[in-house]
Amino acid sequence: MTRRSATPISPRRIVAAFVAALAVLLGTPAYATAAPTNRPADDTPVSWGAAPADTAVGKGRSRFSYTLAPGSRVSDALAVVNRSDTTIKLKVYASDAFTTPSGGIDLLTADKKPRDVGSWITMKSTTLTLKSQQSATVPFTLTVPSDATPGDHSGGVLTSLVTETQGRTVRLDRRLGSRLYLRVNGPLDPSLTVGDLHASYQGTLDPAGSGSLRVTYTVENTGNVRLKARQLLRAEGLFGLIGQDAGLPDLPEILPGNSLTRTVTVNGIWPGVRLDTDVILQPLASDDQPALRAHQVTASRSLWAWPWGQLIVLAALATSGGAYALLRRRRRRKVERAIADAVAKALGTSGTRSNDPQGRPSAT
Repeated sequence: MTRRSATPISPRRIVAAFVAALAVLLGTPAYATAAPTNRPADDTPVSWGAAPADTAVGKGRSRFSYTLAPGSRVSDALAVVNRSDTTIKLKVYASDAFTTPSGGIDLLTADKKPRDVGSWITMKSTTLTLKSQQSATVPFTLTVPSDATPGDHSGGVLTSLVTETQGRTVRLDRRLGSRLYLRVNGPLDPSLTVGDLHASYQGTLDPAGSGSLRVTYTVENTGNVRLKARQLLRAEGLFGLIGQDAGLPDLPEILPGNSLTRTVTVNGIWPGVRLDTDVILQPLASDDQPALRAHQVTASRSLWAWPWGQLIVLAALATSGGAYALLRRRRRRKVERAIADAVAKALGTSGTRSNDPQGRPSAT
């Protein structure tokens, strides 16, 4: 990373602070604490925690979790503590969750308007000022619309601290809160689809070696239940020969309406001229949900996987065999020609004998 001489602040510190600002520490059994990786203008460390408060709904919780009918409501609260040596002013709000490209769960930033469960939550206060070591609870009400769709709705309740560095060149938004999972009563439809499958094969010239198969695919949660998935990659050669199965890491939780793209490389795949590649997924319920039944889904792709190493060996053997056969044929013809010459010479010698005048045979 290049350094900018015009900026009095180290870019390394800015990057570290920016990463800390984006991290949302969710679902810890005690207060989640914001690490003091950045400091406000007066160089005072800032650290605070947020977690579900102990209420009539539940105690000692790691996250907010409800099962409600359409049209019902529940009142709860977020507990916040200021662990800093200075007074802090926090913004408090609710938002929707989404599946990140890396497979994690994150919440929309404050500048993005929630359209699902985040919009169903009303905070009693949208700002909170805490003195050093002071704690407070922020009540909120979750009202489920009467026309809410059945199934899982995911979001979170957040606290946010916005600070500006010297000269106001960088504006940092550090967020901290707890996840919120709501299941609306009604028919459940646990289903995934897998598609947009691309595959490529990288072989080797080693006749005793195998190659690697690289596949990229997208999994979408088309149902209304949070789902993980167990994965399997299957490759079969021409005419179903050289069938091979390779287990892939389980997919993390995918929220309804969200998708996740994965690229994996599997080694030890033998070339089968024409590889039929299948990515097979078995949907599973999230860890905090009861087991459910969901149909297995598959995406398929065919590609060429030439066994170049083996073909080179076969070509060499064929060439060697042809050369050996040609050499033997030439040697046989040479021997036959030598035998024929010897016979002709022998016959020619015996044909030159005659008799002398006295009647005795003599050789000329």
